[in-house]
Amino acid sequence: MKQVLLLIGLAVLAAILYIGGMLLLGAITKFRPAPIETAETIAAKSGVSTAAVLNDSSFTFMIWNLGYAGLGKEVDFFYDGGKMVTPPKEHVLKNMVGIKKILDENKDVDFVLLQEVDRDSKRSYHIDEAAQFAEVLSDHNYTFVTNYKVTYLPFPFTDPMGKILSGLQTLSKYTPVESKRIALPGIKDFPRKLFYLERCLLEQRYKLANGKDLIVINTHFEAYDDGSVKKEQMALAKKILEGEYAKGNYVVLGGDWNIAPPAFNVHTWEKVKEDDSLYLRNNDPNYISGWNYYYDSTTATNRKNKYPFDSNTTFTTILDYYFTSPNIEVEEIRGKNLGFDFSDHQPVRMKIRLK
Repeated sequence: MKQVLLLIGLAVLAAILYIGGMLLLGAITKFRPAPIETAETIAAKSGVSTAAVLNDSSFTFMIWNLGYAGLGKEVDFFYDGGKMVTPPKEHVLKNMVGIKKILDENKDVDFVLLQEVDRDSKRSYHIDEAAQFAEVLSDHNYTFVTNYKVTYLPFPFTDPMGKILSGLQTLSKYTPVESKRIALPGIKDFPRKLFYLERCLLEQRYKLANGKDLIVINTHFEAYDDGSVKKEQMALAKKILEGEYAKGNYVVLGGDWNIAPPAFNVHTWEKVKEDDSLYLRNNDPNYISGWNYYYDSTTATNRKNKYPFDSNTTFTTILDYYFTSPNIEVEEIRGKNLGFDFSDHQPVRMKIRLK
């Protein structure tokens, strides 16, 4: 009996030491970026000389959350009610091939805004995805900012996610005069905040021939909260957007909002009744008066990851879209239906004209 109690005691002590050690590690190595940081822009690999002043008035964009090449149609995900933590390596490699093919097919796009791009993560087998995408779009400059940096994520305990280094990547045919990482408000609950994303905006400024600036902002707003953190993040973004427009500049914000557009019916592609509030919310129709949301209402951009993708049962919706200032006219907006083959999100292209 004493031996059994001793073993139980040792097991409890080991668990306490492990949990305490992980919390201490998380606190010591916590990623703590400054509110605003200058982001480095890497020159186009092809050697193409990109203009410092943009003479055009028409530009193309593409947004795409790549799910770190780990969330293709074959998998589910534990954070979305599924079971998978780390995808099989062959799936990641397959997804990388597919993603790069799509990027190559869209190399004519002026501004490519990507989310969930890994550089050194266990979940994507430490592939530098940003570097590989830059190789494909070799005539684009690129900028990468980190929004997820964890030395070791010990959850879930049965299959820890381990090291994560991930972020936002914008690739552009033009040379920005300024690139900034702007920190967004984050979650505050302990201990999750020690191991969670530090979300941000990637803001880039481009000089126009008319003396104004084109402001391009890549974003990935909060997902796993009750909506309060997202509101704080959008409030900060609102100040930035309004401030730039007040100067007479043109502003395009695009990415993964993790909330449906205001006028979109969230039940459009509901095959089985959905009760997850993450997918049943709509964005603020009065976010900024006179500004416009743009999305393709005919193409889903996100699928729920509780199970592998099944076109007959999987809940799909629109979470990825653009928000533009009133001095911009959108001439075309279209999503690309890839059957969620390479990511749990799908890309959206847009063509704009400056008024």
